Amino acid sequence: MKKVPIYEMLKNYSEKHPLPFHMPGHILGRGLNGQLKMAGELDITEIPGADCLHSPDGVIKEAQALAAECFGADYTLFMVNGSTSGIHAMIGAVVKPGGKLIVGRDCHVSVLNALAMFKAEPVFVLPEVDKIHGISLGVSYEAFENALRANPDVQGILVTSPNYYGISLNLRKIAELAEGYRVPLLVDEAHGAHFRFYEKFPEPAISSGADLCVQSLHKTLPALTQTALLHGKKKGLVDRKRVEKIASMVQTTSPSYVLMASMDIARDIMEALGKDLYHELWLNIKDFECKLQNTAITRVTPKEDIKYDFSRIVLSFKNTALTGLKAGEILFEKYGIVAEMADLYNVVLIATPYHKKEDFEGLLIALEEISKDYPKDKNSPETTLYWPNLLPEKVLSIHEALYYKVEEVPIKEAVGSVCGASIVPYPPGIPILNAGEKVTGEIAQYLVSILDMGYRVNNVNNGRIPILNGRY
Repeated sequence: MKKVPIYEMLKNYSEKHPLPFHMPGHILGRGLNGQLKMAGELDITEIPGADCLHSPDGVIKEAQALAAECFGADYTLFMVNGSTSGIHAMIGAVVKPGGKLIVGRDCHVSVLNALAMFKAEPVFVLPEVDKIHGISLGVSYEAFENALRANPDVQGILVTSPNYYGISLNLRKIAELAEGYRVPLLVDEAHGAHFRFYEKFPEPAISSGADLCVQSLHKTLPALTQTALLHGKKKGLVDRKRVEKIASMVQTTSPSYVLMASMDIARDIMEALGKDLYHELWLNIKDFECKLQNTAITRVTPKEDIKYDFSRIVLSFKNTALTGLKAGEILFEKYGIVAEMADLYNVVLIATPYHKKEDFEGLLIALEEISKDYPKDKNSPETTLYWPNLLPEKVLSIHEALYYKVEEVPIKEAVGSVCGASIVPYPPGIPILNAGEKVTGEIAQYLVSILDMGYRVNNVNNGRIPILNGRY
């Protein structure tokens, strides 16, 4: 490690063997058991010399400046409540109460929660869909342009890139569009924190012209869960002081120094070794991809004009007798291989530099056996899934819907009613219905279908969904 100011401060404090009469209550790990004791030795509060995340002027300020330089931003804020808090901070800094934000319908549910909290309204644009593989391809440039023309009073655009399947948009082109309309471009880049460190990845959002972007370090880099960065540029359309103010409002006042040290260390590792690590990963994945051709399982990659993350491995099981969901179960139960997610057709794997050649060899053996054990034949049922491609009618704003009583009814009986919560199939965490939207027959049928296939859908309990039935 070259320069990791937060970690160095924690280590120095621990090595002095102080007698702490301060939070947290486990007292530098004394009260913790097992492997947690070691982590507890670095778990402190804002003692002298530890700086303060909400008004940094010491080691945290230095660490954030090092992160900004490393990731190519003009300034960077540490987010210890994950990318969710970064998304809330971006939206709160840009959209005023009653204002509008252009948002892809493929956005994460945290975007909708932020709009509800800040009393703002989404202008939804539909993503394009690869119906063969059942994968969202993101929102097109033309769709964003049409939305800007139709809504001259919007206060910003929020783009999700890359998505859960690793597909990225042409952010440079969208940034030029946003600049032409004088609205800020916000990017949920939660899955793209690693793009900066190897030339075969898509161009990062902040260097593509985004005003603000959020990255989850823990999703792809060697950092602990809940760590994220919010990047900004000085000459953007969003005032830095406002970003910092809102970021402070949406984060805990007791930030974890262990998490912040984890961010510090991950940045240092990637800065020193990232290029070499990702080059080795690229070689391993190319070798794996070549050998995979001897099986019935295929890797899904978009057409050449679409940028994507080579380390996000999407495996299609359409040429076997399995759904992606069932294949994911078999990989876990028989081979101990745990996928990031699975859907009707695919299994999605996140590969990082900490996967070695033998890991890919073990994966390949499992896939070869599955391919032989579950061949597709003329008797194999053809499983299809209709994608609802229309926006439901909005009856109330997301914020207004929060103040209504709800009751749970069977999905098919909810048709024509107003939904009382975000209905979110996992994977990939994209709402199919939002609070305040009317339940349509086709959406009800879609929900019934995916539940029958084994999907987990948040806010659906035993085949019942919440609908509005009156004010609190």
